[in-house]
Amino acid sequence: MTTKKYANGLTVIVDTMPSLRSVTSGIMVGTGSAYETAENNGISHFIEHMLFKGTLTRSAEQIVSGFDDAGATYNAFTGKEYTCFYFKSIDEKTEECFDILCDLFLNSTFDKDELDRERSVVLEEIGMSKDEPDGVCSDVLSRVMYRGSLGMEILGTPENVSRFTKTDIDGYMKAHYIPANTVVAFVGNITEERAYELVEKHLSSFIAAPKKERSDYAVQAFCDGYGDYIHDYEQSELSIAFPSIPFGDEKSALTASLDCLFGGSMSSRLFQRIREKMGLCYSVYTSSRRGKKSGAFTINANVNAKNAVKCVKAIKEEIENLVKNGVTKEEVERAKMQLKVGCLFAKENPMNHMLQLMRWRIIRDADYDIDYSIALIEAASPETVIDHARETFFKKPAVAYVGKDPKAKIADIFNV
Repeated sequence: MTTKKYANGLTVIVDTMPSLRSVTSGIMVGTGSAYETAENNGISHFIEHMLFKGTLTRSAEQIVSGFDDAGATYNAFTGKEYTCFYFKSIDEKTEECFDILCDLFLNSTFDKDELDRERSVVLEEIGMSKDEPDGVCSDVLSRVMYRGSLGMEILGTPENVSRFTKTDIDGYMKAHYIPANTVVAFVGNITEERAYELVEKHLSSFIAAPKKERSDYAVQAFCDGYGDYIHDYEQSELSIAFPSIPFGDEKSALTASLDCLFGGSMSSRLFQRIREKMGLCYSVYTSSRRGKKSGAFTINANVNAKNAVKCVKAIKEEIENLVKNGVTKEEVERAKMQLKVGCLFAKENPMNHMLQLMRWRIIRDADYDIDYSIALIEAASPETVIDHARETFFKKPAVAYVGKDPKAKIADIFNV
């Protein structure tokens, strides 16, 4: 793997895998809802949509038909801290697809009619998202945890989306869609020389752009508390989050080990207690939210409203038991094996591997080193994992509940 940084900050990563007959390539920009304000919340996601709606030389239909003619898979997504556009094609179609990707990235026109059409599509997407209790719960939890931009929804508000103009888009892109805030990556059957040749041919104007420093968002403290959205869903969703470490922190292997043994697998404590022994829910699991400046360790469950309080009490009991009695060597060794296998399997998936390479560059401005990650996993022990768990669970959590009225105060269980 090689990384090249141009004078204006544009970064290109190439990981050649000659055993493949495909190439996965993407462009990631370090912006998302964390970089927005209340007035323009949702504009990162709106831009993601609009870049597929026509360029100076291609219509929206020609963009997608060009990818389809090459048999490629392609898409884009927006997060809180980055936005990504990507494709995967057979190796012989790499330049055709990269040309289209660069064209939509550099030359989109933001035609007014297309803006209005896509505005309606995004408003439908916002409406549809409210039908998914897990997504709604995630948004409620974010609003509880953070009072600033990290608490805002990625899709934005209907009011904002309804009034975004070409001027708004141009201004936001001039501030954030800059070389120093952009990473291009290639993974698969392509040489370093060929990858750099394609970048310098199809992104020449971007490489020639003057250097401009990337902007940043303010540090936002984790807040404990409770939030809910009472709605007549068939199933309810609840999340409990504790403040944790940011992306790339040296304790990441400890958080990941805790994640595995506490709720990250079918053999984990929460799954065995709450689903297998108590039969309270179909889905209960842990996960980590890790960003540039902050992180959270979350416990999530999909439950019937009548079981919600009982489920939260059982989760609290499992936390207290873990903190009091520690973890076993067998649990930690099992978690470490799962994590090592996960690292290696992810590298064997070109898309997952490419996204990991780009995330490390966007968030940490560093190369992802799988051997270093595995070394951190190997170094984890029952003592270091339980010390980290106690440090994590010592703090008061943020709690979110979405669903039918549980007829009891969930917030009181964790005293938030």
